[in-house]
Amino acid sequence: MPHSTHKSSNQLAWWQLALTGVGCTIGTGYFLGSSIGISLTGPSIVFSFLLAAIGTYIVFNLLAKMTAADPQEGSFCYYAEKAYGKWAGFSCGWNYWCSSILIMGSQLIALSILTKAWFPQVPLWIFATIYAVLSILVILLGTRGFDRIEDFLAVIKTAAIIMFIIIAIVTISGGISGGPSSSPGIPSGLDKLFTGSYRGFWASLIYAFYAFGGIEVIGLMAIRLKKKEDAPKAGKVMLGLLTIIYIVSIGLAVTMVSVDQFDPKESPFVTALSDYSLAFFPPFI
Repeated sequence: MPHSTHKSSNQLAWWQLALTGVGCTIGTGYFLGSSIGISLTGPSIVFSFLLAAIGTYIVFNLLAKMTAADPQEGSFCYYAEKAYGKWAGFSCGWNYWCSSILIMGSQLIALSILTKAWFPQVPLWIFATIYAVLSILVILLGTRGFDRIEDFLAVIKTAAIIMFIIIAIVTISGGISGGPSSSPGIPSGLDKLFTGSYRGFWASLIYAFYAFGGIEVIGLMAIRLKKKEDAPKAGKVMLGLLTIIYIVSIGLAVTMVSVDQFDPKESPFVTALSDYSLAFFPPFI
């Protein structure tokens, strides 16, 4: 009986899984990587994110159906092995491990760059070490500790973007003083929409898809759902929320300042609000 109670306490409702997915997905890939995408293709980065959302949904929808029909802890690695053989499952697992290691390294650096804006005298490697240790501690807390921290971070990261959307709308409406001498607004032609030509647009898709990185957590954690058949619903809610937040926020950013002002080392939302009297807000995004 105690074992059964402990197991049920670790199970998730579909909305909890969706919230965890949002927390795992929104991150440095969006807050910093999107600036690189903007510099490559300009305002058409909005379409890059739309295509990335569609592609991500197609992959997730199929994964969710497999999870609902045959829940397995190995998720996509298990399904790859079942469909194509052990070599496919083995390759899929190691490919995921290698990509995760590379992504974690880039995220540690990105977090360190953001923190260094507050403490410019501190070396970058010290922040990277601190965040690495904190990550290990979160893992050691176990699944319950991870869930709580992810839910907390999901609220913070989502709130930061929503705050930007609200403030951006107010500034565009003239409710806040300051701002650039001229705002580009909505592009009037293809040359202004695709500033990096179609080649730049194609390259920007890398960063748009990167912003959706982390969605695989839905497949990996779907085994812990109270009702396994709710996996597709959790993913659709999560993807819908992410797509709306991403497209609206990045769309507002590229209409507020010219493309050449975006810095790959700075969040596009900080750049968009840098000319306004909002000293309290940029550190949070």
